[in-house]
Amino acid sequence: MDNISTRKNKLTTIHYYLLTALFLFPAHGEGRGILLANEADTLSVREMDEVVVVSTPKEHATLRDQTLSSSSFGEAQLVQRGIDNIKDLTAHVPGLFIPTYGSRLTSSIYLRGVGSRIGTPAVGMYVDDIPMANLSCMDQDLSDADRIDVLRGPQGTLFGRNTIGGLIRVYTKNPMNYQGTDLMLGGATYNNYRARVTHYHRPADNFAFSAGVGYEHLGGFYKNYALDEKRVDRSDDISARWRGIYVPSDKVRLDLSARYQWTKQGGYPYAAQQGPDAGLVAYNRESSYRRHLLSLGLNAEHDFGPVMMTSTTGFQFLKDDMFMDQDFSRQDLYSLQQKQKSKTLSEEIAVKSKGESRWQWTSGINFQYQWLNTEAPVTFYQEGVDWLTGIINRSLPDLTSKGMGQMSIALKNSEMPMGGVFDTPTLTAGIFHQSTIEIVKNLSLTAGVRLDYEHYKMAYDAPGNVDFDFAMPAHGMNVMLNNMNVKPTFLGRTTNHNWHVLPKASLKYDFGKVGNVYASVGRGYRSGGYNVQMFSDLLQVEMRREMMSAIDAGTEAYLTNLFARIPGMPAGHVDMIMGRIRSGMPMVQSPDVAATTYYKPETAWNYEIGSHLNLLDGRLQADLAAFWIETRNLQISQMAESGMGRVTINADRSRSIGMEASLLAYITDDFSLNTSYGYTRAKLRHTDCYVPFAPQHTLSLGARYVWHTRGWLQHIGLYMGGKGAGRIYWTRENDFSQPFYALLDARLSLTHDKLEFGIWGNNLTQTHYDAFSFVTRGQAFAQRGTPLQVGLDLRLKF
Repeated sequence: MDNISTRKNKLTTIHYYLLTALFLFPAHGEGRGILLANEADTLSVREMDEVVVVSTPKEHATLRDQTLSSSSFGEAQLVQRGIDNIKDLTAHVPGLFIPTYGSRLTSSIYLRGVGSRIGTPAVGMYVDDIPMANLSCMDQDLSDADRIDVLRGPQGTLFGRNTIGGLIRVYTKNPMNYQGTDLMLGGATYNNYRARVTHYHRPADNFAFSAGVGYEHLGGFYKNYALDEKRVDRSDDISARWRGIYVPSDKVRLDLSARYQWTKQGGYPYAAQQGPDAGLVAYNRESSYRRHLLSLGLNAEHDFGPVMMTSTTGFQFLKDDMFMDQDFSRQDLYSLQQKQKSKTLSEEIAVKSKGESRWQWTSGINFQYQWLNTEAPVTFYQEGVDWLTGIINRSLPDLTSKGMGQMSIALKNSEMPMGGVFDTPTLTAGIFHQSTIEIVKNLSLTAGVRLDYEHYKMAYDAPGNVDFDFAMPAHGMNVMLNNMNVKPTFLGRTTNHNWHVLPKASLKYDFGKVGNVYASVGRGYRSGGYNVQMFSDLLQVEMRREMMSAIDAGTEAYLTNLFARIPGMPAGHVDMIMGRIRSGMPMVQSPDVAATTYYKPETAWNYEIGSHLNLLDGRLQADLAAFWIETRNLQISQMAESGMGRVTINADRSRSIGMEASLLAYITDDFSLNTSYGYTRAKLRHTDCYVPFAPQHTLSLGARYVWHTRGWLQHIGLYMGGKGAGRIYWTRENDFSQPFYALLDARLSLTHDKLEFGIWGNNLTQTHYDAFSFVTRGQAFAQRGTPLQVGLDLRLKF
């Protein structure tokens, strides 16, 4: 080690920087560093990582030269921290919380107190500049990622809808710059096995491609004690990907990509928090999730000299099927099955200036159309029908004081589905422009605006079929109505549209190599939509209304027929009795479908000051920011009032105030420390309660050391990191919560040439915490966080 240090001290300053960047932190994004075997970290303070990234369609500067708060992770960092999908980014990014619960259907992303569990995303996601359409697409295999960027705060001006909280961008390895074959084999506790292989090849100077496949199996962390202790959350994933880059001339570049993932999962290991099964997952019907996800993208660039034009075309196909024992108990009450078929076509054309002039600009237009068909029936089984019968009967009046008795209804269906088929297409179109002008030396102004139009509609067909008997004592006789039937049905369509103006303005002062400071203001929005899972509740209301109507008509016919056979019965006696009955009958109005199911778009203004600093000759990188966010029509996800399904509501205005800090320090060439901290005080304005599901604090700490040896084993790398989040409130009322918790992870890597052997562990302290919790039917349920897991992996590059 001393000899190595002596040789380095003799290098020139430029050579020192280059060697440090190459051996410790290679370039990433469109480029590729020297060796992962050197424990190379692709996030260099010298920002060689971002030199190539400037080729993104809409940006002129590296991330840390832009007036926004951001974090980047290169390939080695992703491996060291065990980041295989976006959920693993939790707490590594200040203020970011993506809990692991449920299934791949659920990607609940919260950033700066803004987020969503269902419905439209609050944080957008792009893979190789292709947008992911919705939350169901975001949790996917990212093992070929070369870099992941997280941009915090509204990104509406350049990226439009559903980036109100920020944006996650994933870049895969570029086969033009990297060739060879990457192989990974891994195994871990809980019967977790993985295998991935990707080949990168450049058969010609102007053409290169990559192709890969992957498989992962998880035996499951949690047992279902109502189903012979069968593992609830076992899963199998198969993925395939292809990317080809063709450069027919020095002016044109074509980048075509295709990704497919098949998923088969159990899921929803929710344990009751009270009662005889407290702390145990115990429900009687096996739950599952199946998904086919295909994503295609084409990026076409044309260099016109003074300007660069980019066309980005994306297509996604999603077909999935979720089945959930919705009561989460040993009782056979009801289940939810949701099937989705989605096709999304997007197109964006962007033109940006080139050169080093004082005025840099970007303009563009975009279009997106999504076809979405959803089936979402809630099915009541015999115990559920009996339970529903009890609810209905408790709502019926006792007419004893009027000479009659308690009404009673007996539902006769052994199984009763409630739900339907829904088409919810969405059209979005936008136009945007952003300019950056150098006002004076080192001081620049960035200003832009976007105009977005959204049109969405819902066509619904939700039928019901209910058989029942009715009985009521009345004036010494029993009114008996047997074999009654009603068919509550909702059939129709509804539409909504919105215009959104999304401005942005910021000032930046540049200190040169030391860094910069900035102040910015911008607006973002999240789309509105329709709660299709509400229809089971609506059908119950309509069922009761039609039952009351049928009972009214049936009782009047019964009494009329009865009294007609009684000689001397006074006229008007039927009307007198019916008047008493009707005076006590519950009044049930037919629901307004459009008003009940629709939730409005959420909008937010973000005010921010921040700084990106490179100190101590670049050995200390600091990113600091403070923000103030005012949100209107805040969308909050919660269980439906009946407990059957989840819905999104516009709860309130909210205010988020907070700060973020990220530090990366290079103590020596072989020893580095990193930390990130985010504080968010997100509160509902009218109730003064905290916004549910958004943590107040996120924290991560990490240290890495690399030993260089002279034997067959060339490098030994050790990374240890801790991360934590909390306090997290689970309900809008803040009546219960998860305190701050911390997890310890570690990875030891042994390297020879292009071979790396890794030993890793997650949650080494066996911390017990709730990853998710909710209340339904007056009962609290929770999913425990992932327990301690250890594993081995082998990575080979040849």
